[in-house]
Amino acid sequence: MTEAPRLAEVDAALAGRAPLPRDNGELVFEEPWQARALGMGVVALERTGTPWAEFRRHLAAAIERHPGDPAASSATTYYTAWLEALERLLAERGLLP
Repeated sequence: MTEAPRLAEVDAALAGRAPLPRDNGELVFEEPWQARALGMGVVALERTGTPWAEFRRHLAAAIERHPGDPAASSATTYYTAWLEALERLLAERGLLP
């Protein structure tokens, strides 16, 4: 089993088009589900051998599809797009119905 990627590796992989939300350099998790979504995604991608570049494309597309609800925070908007991207990618790979 490979070692889980360090946060710096995840940051580097998503930089540019879909960076993780931060405030003063610290990751932003406003609710527990957001941190869980990040962790679940990292583990799912690692275990399926999915390259971060492939996930980044899905995430950028999900972010573009959901520019944000004015009533929702930017972290909520980001992690909602994160989950959508993960679901679509896993479905494309035949791992979800």
